[in-house]
Amino acid sequence: MVGRKGEHLNEQIRHKLGMILQREAHDPRFQAVTVTRVTLSRDRAHADVRFSCYRKDLDLEALTESLNRAAGFFGHALARSLETRRTPRLIFHYDPGFDHADEIERALKSIEPGSADPA
Repeated sequence: MVGRKGEHLNEQIRHKLGMILQREAHDPRFQAVTVTRVTLSRDRAHADVRFSCYRKDLDLEALTESLNRAAGFFGHALARSLETRRTPRLIFHYDPGFDHADEIERALKSIEPGSADPA
């Protein structure tokens, strides 16, 4: 179970990493990335970073590889802004949650109002 301090640190890393992706990364694909969740390991040596991407034309597998290759850069930039003794090693994973939400929303919009047979 994560305590309040751990949750605060997860949220702080999520916010700062999002800012780094938008402002300091030189790859234009990274500007389409939104960090959705950060989960630190118990020893705070690793951080599982979940992200979504609003651009559907990007290859998500290649984007994930690029983010993981640039994880050292992001870690160094994060270390400058975090007030912790150690900065966790970042591991990026695509979060398909927003894609599923979009699919559900499209399916609901395709249903005509009043077409359901009231019981």
